[in-house]
This record gives sequence, structure tokens and C-alpha cells, in this order.
Amino acid sequence: MNLRHLLVGLFLAATAALHAEPLTRAASVYARPEPSATVLKVLPVGTEPTPALNPAEPAPAGWMAVEVAGPRELFVSNGDVGKNLDVKPGAFFYLRADRRAPVVATMQPGDKAELANLAGDFTSFMVEKPIVGYIKLGGGLATAPAAPTRPSVVVSGPVAAGEIGRAAMPRFYEGRFAATQNFITYKHPYNFQLIDSTGNRFAYLDISRLLLTDKVDLFVDRVVIIYGTARTLNQEGTKRVIEVESLHLK
Repeated sequence: MNLRHLLVGLFLAATAALHAEPLTRAASVYARPEPSATVLKVLPVGTEPTPALNPAEPAPAGWMAVEVAGPRELFVSNGDVGKNLDVKPGAFFYLRADRRAPVVATMQPGDKAELANLAGDFTSFMVEKPIVGYIKLGGGLATAPAAPTRPSVVVSGPVAAGEIGRAAMPRFYEGRFAATQNFITYKHPYNFQLIDSTGNRFAYLDISRLLLTDKVDLFVDRVVIIYGTARTLNQEGTKRVIEVESLHLK
């Protein structure tokens, strides 16, 4: 075997080693290696995570840095946007329009970023390159349900019952996790609810699928991100419940 063939063989072996074993259970991909961090995506069973080669934040013990495929809307500080509204090389891509938000990628020559919106001191771009996230190792890499088929949905107010009926699929919801209050004359169908930004109940929460029911008090009166399927409880569509599949602090 000549040197060229040896190098090719080593390259192919190294490339194959970059892919982890298929997931035996679904896994959440976090923006930072912390269980309370924002969930970027949920990888379904059978996915082979692609380890990130040069993550900005090395993964600590028990975590693995992985690539999350784009496109995705990310934010750049206006000081890193050129006169032609292009992103300057080396600029940080933030997850939100906030310098305290996680940095999930860096602009490199040749990267594609399409202008999306202005957001105060930031400009958002649709970025095609993969971004870096983190999955927690152990237990079959299992922390969450199958991946959604569209981007996260932030709950900021009631959604029409017809929309929920048509969707009939898991989605992300963000709101305040709260307990319901049962009285002698009236008993709520569920013990927990999701409160929207107006202070009203968006939906009851069915947490029977979760494995953390003994720790659920840790989420009460805190902002959470929920992944689950919503359905109506009455014909009028005035009452709904989300069958919760995963629950995370924001």
C-alpha cells in the first residue's frame, strides 16, 4: 500500500469516527452544556449525532458537542455588520438579540448568511452553516422526545382551537409553569397549567408521560419550554391540554 492510499484510508477512518453511535432514545440538544439551557433541537431515535470539531465551549465530562444543521435565524451585533449588510468574518452569531445569549457559531469566509430582520442593536440572518449544541451523555443519550417538524413555537397568547386541531402534532411552547387550585365545588381536570404572557391559562398540562414527576415542584412559577401535543377538552375549544413529552427551564 503506497502512502497516498494509506492517507486516504486514515482520512476515511477518521471521518467515520466523527459520527457517534445511533441514539437508542431521543435526545435534547442544548445551547450550552447545562440542563437548564435553551433547547435548540430534539434528535429522534436512530439519529447519528455529528460531533463538533472545534466548539467555542469545550464539552465537560458527561456531555458531547454536536453540530445542528441549518438554516436557522441567528443574531449579529450591528457593529459586526458591514456597509453592504453582510456579516464580517469572525463575527459571533448569537442565539438571541442579546450579548448574554449563547454564541453558537462564528462567521467564516464562504459562510452563507441571508439578511432577515433588524432587532435593535442586532441584525438577524438566516444562517445555513451548522451551529454547535450539546447533548448529555449516558442513559442512551436520552432526555427528550422525537424532533419537531418545524421551528419552535413561543406561546405568548391563546391560539385558536382550530389551529391546534389541525396541527395534531408535537410543538414547542414557552410560558410559566403553574399549579392549578382545586376547590370542593370545582376540581380542575389537571394539576398543572401553562400561563401565557397575559397571565391567563393557555392550557392544562398532562405530565403523566414524564419521568420527573417527583421533581415537578422545581418548575412551579418558573418560565419553561415544553414540548408536547395540544388537544381541546371541549367542543367550544375554550379548554385545552398539552400532553407534555419534555419539560425544561428556560
